[in-house]
Amino acid sequence: MKLFVFLVVLNCTINAFTLQINKRAGPEAITVTLPPALPAITFSTVGPVSSIQLTGTANWSFGSAQETGTVALQANANGQITMTLDLPSGNRVETQNAFSESQRQCTWSGADTVVHISPIHQCWVAAPWFLPQITMQTGAGASDDVASIIQTGNSNIIRLHHERHVMDVDNAQTAQFIAHLSAVELDIDAVTGLPVTMAYAAHPDNDGGKDLSVEVHYSSYGNFSGVTVPTRIQKFINHALVLDLHISEVQVQLATAAITPAASSALQ
Repeated sequence: MKLFVFLVVLNCTINAFTLQINKRAGPEAITVTLPPALPAITFSTVGPVSSIQLTGTANWSFGSAQETGTVALQANANGQITMTLDLPSGNRVETQNAFSESQRQCTWSGADTVVHISPIHQCWVAAPWFLPQITMQTGAGASDDVASIIQTGNSNIIRLHHERHVMDVDNAQTAQFIAHLSAVELDIDAVTGLPVTMAYAAHPDNDGGKDLSVEVHYSSYGNFSGVTVPTRIQKFINHALVLDLHISEVQVQLATAAITPAASSALQ
């Protein structure tokens, strides 16, 4: 079986944008800094979504090797995700547990079905790479997720920066490292409200301090039972196309009640 390298996790630049409003108090002006209102992401017109399953075809490329098979993806509002690739060289299954779990955990298995635990620095990305909007619903995702807007100079794009600020970490350096490991930047079309690209950093298994650029492109959106999702998802690692997914079937599970933010825990 060919070695299938497929990492998760980015972002590099932490460049928060704030809106300043001047108010007067007596003779002197006082500057009050307020966070900007976050844009609405076009996703569901039928209420909160708890889970989505996507299935379709997958074109995988690694160097000169290329294979075509099928893919099954599942993303939950609590951050739990599963990807199953069925390729001629064998199956590949990758999982990430919910943000509410006491320990971050990602796993992978190959054709031999043996489950391997990925290094913990692979497990902090703040949103599912193939469907980030599911954890950006009100109340979804991690309770320690912090969002901000980054100016791009492009009026057609709104860029959201998400990273996790874990509360029970006493060491400032560790907290900053987690924020970097979890950081994602999501570009949203300013007119349609649809995600266009997401950027974050993956890391070698033996070096969480080394960044590998990851960018995911979303296009060919379709509406499925009132939920809008991309039917083409392309993943690039270090600017090389690794996965080209064409989604043909979508199954939506709506939440039976309002989504409650997931509690979180520090590195364990």
